Amino acid sequence: MREKRKFTRITLNVPTMLSFLQVESYHIGFISNISMGGCYFPTSEIMPVGAECLINITVGEGIETEDICIPGEIVRCDGKGIGIRFTYTLDSLGQQLRKIISRSSPDKLNKSLCGEFESSSTNSTQ
Repeated sequence: MREKRKFTRITLNVPTMLSFLQVESYHIGFISNISMGGCYFPTSEIMPVGAECLINITVGEGIETEDICIPGEIVRCDGKGIGIRFTYTLDSLGQQLRKIISRSSPDKLNKSLCGEFESSSTNSTQ
């Protein structure tokens, strides 16, 4: 079966808070993977496809901790987790995602992914 994904996916285990915009609710957990296009949030909770959310990802440790907030939309919910597509218009998202990966798993930030993040960030400004 051919891979349909547009962006390279990186496996991580990063603390995350998922907030829903339509209702005052949130879920705390970890994202298990991330790409320039979205992320996967493992949960047994059933959440509606199409719901808008904010993904608040915590990177770093101690006084070096930083929260990065990215808007998204649920595109898949399978009872094991939810797939979230980023709905950003931020020019700096590539830099933010690069920061998440480099702080959480520096060995996974390889040259091809750096180029993917940079070209995606450049394309969002055009």
